[in-house]
Amino acid sequence: MGSRNTVLFFAAIALFAFLHFPSQTEATPPTELVSKVCAQTVNLSYEFCVNFLMGNPKSLLVNNMKAVAENALDMARRETDDTSSFFAALLKREDINPASRAALESCSSLFKQAVTFLNLNGLSGGTASLDVHSALDKATECKSELSAANVSIKSVAAKLEEWRNFYSIASAAVRVVENPEN
Repeated sequence: MGSRNTVLFFAAIALFAFLHFPSQTEATPPTELVSKVCAQTVNLSYEFCVNFLMGNPKSLLVNNMKAVAENALDMARRETDDTSSFFAALLKREDINPASRAALESCSSLFKQAVTFLNLNGLSGGTASLDVHSALDKATECKSELSAANVSIKSVAAKLEEWRNFYSIASAAVRVVENPEN
């Protein structure tokens, strides 16, 4: 009876894999879609973008450019939320300079606001480019406040750079959807 269950288990896995991975003849392959997006990124290497997007399992299941943009926006939205939480967590540390606290609080709030701009409604409403740019404005404001307060924390610079990568990819995906002839 144990070997029968094992056979059924592997048959179920094979059926699942067969049904959930698109055939090569169905729509545009994910690699081609990702390639179009990554060719549009700014200040980010093409190879990094491709590896980044193809490293996300959802990217392997996309079959049109809008799905790529939705995936990129979702990834950017989650990273933006994580970035807000990152700044909030820094505020709980006792070794943070009191003079830096106001800038860190502001950054947490700004990234919380930026999350609202990284949504899928803009894709169907044609405002996604403006929405994504508004999120960048919030990040830029945070960076300015950190600079004005002379905040110099390596993990903050790294987190902002990481966020910028997510933003660049989401922005490129939105541009490709909104300007398909380019």
